Amino acid sequence: MRYAQVVSAGHSQIVEAADLPPGGGEVRVRTLASGVCASEGPAWARHDGPRPLRLGHELTGEVVALGPGVHGWSVGDRVTGFASPAFADMVNTPAAALLPVPANVPSLAALGEPLACVVEALSRCALTPGQRVAVVGLGFMGLIAVQVAAGRAPARLVGVDPLPHTRDLALALGADEVRAPEEAADFAAGFDVVIEFSGKAPGLKLAGDLVTRHGTLCVAGYHQDGPRELDIELWYRSVTIVNGFSGDRWRVMAALNEGLRLMADRRLTLEPLVTHTVSLDDVDRGFGYLTERPAGFVKCVVTP
Repeated sequence: MRYAQVVSAGHSQIVEAADLPPGGGEVRVRTLASGVCASEGPAWARHDGPRPLRLGHELTGEVVALGPGVHGWSVGDRVTGFASPAFADMVNTPAAALLPVPANVPSLAALGEPLACVVEALSRCALTPGQRVAVVGLGFMGLIAVQVAAGRAPARLVGVDPLPHTRDLALALGADEVRAPEEAADFAAGFDVVIEFSGKAPGLKLAGDLVTRHGTLCVAGYHQDGPRELDIELWYRSVTIVNGFSGDRWRVMAALNEGLRLMADRRLTLEPLVTHTVSLDDVDRGFGYLTERPAGFVKCVVTP
């Protein structure tokens, strides 16, 4: 097997290693696609040793071997779910961390881990038909959130992002309106539910400004570059603040199951969001896209 490991800041090497059979309760999966996630960008960019670092956790693959005690799976099944480190051409992972990929979903667009995270975040917002909903931050996960929210019959669904091409995608995927952040001030305190996926301090502040009295603010963006502040005015407006993250595997597996059902029903797609692909040998270029943000970029996937 081959896998990538980070050996210094922003530099990976490819390692050849012997195949390892799956252990008890595990399956061996041939990687078909592995997403490059912004949450691992800092680890890649700042790694200074002394040991190599292996990354990747957004896996779609094909079962090639079953470990002892594994039932209900067959060699050749396409799967997605939770596996790490996934920047490799083969991965051993617990069978209980995987679900089957629907037949109508291309492997490149069946990244289960981020899908599960988004569906779980929105499940905690108590979305009901007829609400006014805004999604702040229209990156890969924010654009998934737009589709999930659109399926809850909102009276109004607005996407907010500085990039024109992601705003256009939001419109194509179910948003009623889109705005650049500087244009969204007109919507102050106008939404029953605001879902923040920007991962940035200005985006979080804007998301708070948009929530109406007794509304809900869901903080779902991955905030990794320092402290965050929330205006005490949210308290006076009786805003409910929801943490969009859950570390409970049973919850995210249930969310993954729901997300895959939406994909199978053609109510949700990741296909237009996967804008760039690289080989395993070029995983550093994939991470570079996260900082360079080339024209039209939304998501890069490694395809070993």
